[in-house]
Amino acid sequence: MLPEENILFQGTDNGDCLRMLECFDSSVKKFPAGSIIADFSEISDKIGVILSGSANMVRYDVNGVRTIIEVLGEQGIFGEFFMFTGSYRNSIRVEASAECEVLFFRNSELTKRCENACSCHSRVVENLLALMSEKAISLSERIEVLSQRSIADKLMSFLQITADRTPADRVPELPFSVTALSDYLCVNRSALQREIARMKREGMIETEGRKFRICRHEE
Repeated sequence: MLPEENILFQGTDNGDCLRMLECFDSSVKKFPAGSIIADFSEISDKIGVILSGSANMVRYDVNGVRTIIEVLGEQGIFGEFFMFTGSYRNSIRVEASAECEVLFFRNSELTKRCENACSCHSRVVENLLALMSEKAISLSERIEVLSQRSIADKLMSFLQITADRTPADRVPELPFSVTALSDYLCVNRSALQREIARMKREGMIETEGRKFRICRHEE
C-alpha cells in the first residue's frame, strides 16, 4: 500500500504526499511477526501507519497481565496521540501479529503550523481529526463489549460489532486467535473456549476457522 492511499493522506495527490512525508521526517520500517513495533513506556513523538500486515496495541499492567486494546490492520494508525490512556504505570506496546511494513513520522511536524499555509497540509490535519473521532467511536464500542456481565455476552457483543463492520458480500472473520481474543475480552482462555463450544452446540453461532456466523432464530 502506498502512503497516499492511507486515510490520513486522502485528498492529497502523490506529489503533495511525497513532499509532506519528507517534511514530516518520515521513514518506513519492516517488522517480523511477534516483534515489538513501538513501546510507549516513555513518551514518543512518533505516529505510525500500518502500510501492510497487522498488529495489536497491547497493555501490560504492573502484574504483567496482557490485554489487547486494539487490533490494527492496513491503514491502522497509532501513537501517543491516539492511545486514550491515563496511567503510566502500565506498559503500552504495539506488537506485530503478522509481518508488517510501517510508516513513521513525527506528530510535532504534522501538527505544527505550515509556513506556506498549504491546503494539502490542512487536509492532512483535518484527516487526523477525523481519525481521532473514529478512535473515540472504537473506544466506545470496546467499553460496550467489556461492560457485558458474562463471557457469552461479551463474546456475542464483540461478534455483532465485527459482523456489522463486515461488508454484506463477505463472511465475518475474527481478527485474531482464541488466545488473543481472550486477551481482548479480558477473560480466561479456557472459559472462553467452553463458552464458544456451548454456543455452537446450542446453535447460537457457527464457525469455520476464524470465520463465523451469528445464527438468528425466528420467534
